[in-house]
Amino acid sequence: MGASIVDIKNFGDALRSSGYKDIESAVSEIIDNSVEAEAKDVFVILKDEVNPVSGKKNISEIGFLDNGIGMNADILGKCLGLGVSTRQERKGMGRFGVGLPQASLYACPEVYVYSWQNGIENAKFVYLNINQVKSGEQTEIPDPKPCEVPDFYKYYISWQNLMEHFDFSEHGTLVIWKNCDRVQPKTIPALKSRLEFSIGQKFRHYIHDKKSAIKIFNAGNKDDFTSVFPNDPLFLMNDNYALGNPEKPKELFERGNGESLEPIFEPYTTEVNKTGERLLNIKYLSKDGSIKTSEVKIRYSVVKNKFYDQTAIENDPGRYAIGKYAKRLEGVSIVRAGREIDFRKFDFYENVNEPEHRWWGCEILFNPELDEIFGVSNNKQYVELKKLETQDFDDSNEIQPIWNILSEEVSATISDMYKRNKEIRKSSRSLAENAIPASTQVANIVEENADDNQDTETANIRKITPVEQLEQAGEKVLIEDVGVEQPTKDEIYRFLNNSVNFVYKDIGKFGPAFDYSFSLGTSVITINIAHKFYTSFFEKVSEDSNSKTTFELFLAAFVQAVNKTNPQQRDENDRLISTWLKRLDDYIDEQLNPSKE
Repeated sequence: MGASIVDIKNFGDALRSSGYKDIESAVSEIIDNSVEAEAKDVFVILKDEVNPVSGKKNISEIGFLDNGIGMNADILGKCLGLGVSTRQERKGMGRFGVGLPQASLYACPEVYVYSWQNGIENAKFVYLNINQVKSGEQTEIPDPKPCEVPDFYKYYISWQNLMEHFDFSEHGTLVIWKNCDRVQPKTIPALKSRLEFSIGQKFRHYIHDKKSAIKIFNAGNKDDFTSVFPNDPLFLMNDNYALGNPEKPKELFERGNGESLEPIFEPYTTEVNKTGERLLNIKYLSKDGSIKTSEVKIRYSVVKNKFYDQTAIENDPGRYAIGKYAKRLEGVSIVRAGREIDFRKFDFYENVNEPEHRWWGCEILFNPELDEIFGVSNNKQYVELKKLETQDFDDSNEIQPIWNILSEEVSATISDMYKRNKEIRKSSRSLAENAIPASTQVANIVEENADDNQDTETANIRKITPVEQLEQAGEKVLIEDVGVEQPTKDEIYRFLNNSVNFVYKDIGKFGPAFDYSFSLGTSVITINIAHKFYTSFFEKVSEDSNSKTTFELFLAAFVQAVNKTNPQQRDENDRLISTWLKRLDDYIDEQLNPSKE
C-alpha cells in the first residue's frame, strides 16, 4: 500500500499556521462567505473571559451570524472540508472553497457551523476540532445533524435597538470560533477598533451600496456595538467613516458625527480624463481556451483644495487629524468583485518621505475571470501584481503581464497627482491672507508707544544693515517659512516693518519649543511644530483662535521684553532662556511619561 499523501494527524499544525497574515484577514474570509450567500446583515460577536494565568480578559470566542440564504445539508456537510467547494463558478467573491476551515483554524482549534433555510428551528450543525483530528478522535466531518443554536447566541437572532431591527430566524448561518488562541490583539476594544477599520475598507462598496450591513458586538456589554462604516481610501464616499468640514479643515469627523460634512477628496479629472475613471480592456485565456477580454476600471481621487491648501491649513497638514488618518490609507487599492483584496504600492510609485502621496487615491477594480491575470491567491489575501522585465516574458504574446499593462497609465497619473498636490501647497496665500492677529495687535501697541521702541535690538539692526540686505533676507523667509510664493515689494516691506512676526516651522523634535531672532530688524518668533510642547499642548490650544492669539501675545510680550534688554545683558539672557527651555523639555517629558517611584 502506498503512503498517504497527507498525514492529517501531523498536518493540523501546518494548517493552523498557513494562509492568513492577520486576524482581520481571517475575519474577512468569513464575512466573504456571508456576502456570497446574499446576507443583508452580518454580526461579528466578540466574547471574552478572564485568563487564569494573567488575570486579564482575553477574547476566547468569536461568532459570525448572518441572514444569508443558509446551507442545505449537502453543502453544510462539505463546508469544513479542505479544498471542497460547491462554488466553482466565477461569479461574485467565492470560488476557491478553502476559506471557512482555513480562516477558522488560523484563529482557533475548534469551529462550529450552524445553518438553516426554513426557520431556525430546523438548524443543523457540523464541526471541526483540529486537536481531535491530531489525536485521531475526529477522522471526518460528521454528517449534519439537527441542533439548536446555542443559548448564548439566541439573543442576537432577533436583535433590535431604538432605530433598527434585525431578524435572522428565517434563514442564515452561525459560525463560532471556539477557544481562540491566536487572536491579536487579545482585548475586545482593541480588536473591535482594528476590525472596524479593516472591514470597513475591504467591504466598503458592499456597505456603501447597501448590499450588506456589518456590526461588531462586545458580547459582555449589550449596549457596546459598532456599525461598520465604509472606510474609503479614495475618500470619495459621502457616508465614509472619515469626513471633513470645510470650516474646520484640520479636524476629522468620524462616523458622521458632525455638521456640514462632506468627502475630503474629489475625483481627479483632467482634459483627457474628465470623470476620474479609466476603462481598460484586458485580454485573458478563458476556460475553453479562447482569448476573451474583460474590463478593468481605474479610479483616481485627490484632496480638495479647501482641506489642503495653506488657506485651509497653514502648517504641515500631515500633523493634524485629517492628515494622520490619510497616512493610514496611502496606497493603491485592488478590488475584486466589489471586495478589496490587496492594498500596497505595487511598485507603481516610490515614496521616500514624500507626504504628498497620502493626499491622492487610486483604485483598480476587476472581475473574477481575471483572477489568473492578477495572480489572486486562493484565500483572496493578495494579488501577484508586480513588474516583469522584458526578458521575463514574450512581448509578442497576445496576453501581456497585467502590471506592465497598467503601469504606464497608473504610474503617470500618480506622478501627476503628486505634482498637483505639491503645487497646491506652494502657491496658496498672500502675506495678507497669512496675517496673524497677534502680529497686528502688537503692531498697534508699538505704534501707540513709538518713543519706547527706539532703543531696541531690532531698531539698532535696522540702523546698521543695508535695506537691500534686509529685503533679500525677508523675501527668503516669506517664501521658505511663511509660504508666500512670490512676495511683492509691499509684502516684504510690511513683513519687515511688523514689530513681531510668527513662523510655524518644523525645526526638529529635538530643537527648542520656540526660537526667536532679531536679525531682520523685526522680531521673528518661530514655533517648532515638531516639538512635544506643540504636539501635546499648543496644537490643541490653536483649535480655538482666541486662545491661539492669546498665547502668541504671551510669547510676543516675552520676546519684545528681551528685544529691549540692555546689550550687556543679552548673553546672560541667552543662557537664562536656554535653561528655561531645557526645564520646559524636562517638565513636559515628566507630564507625558511620569517617573515610576
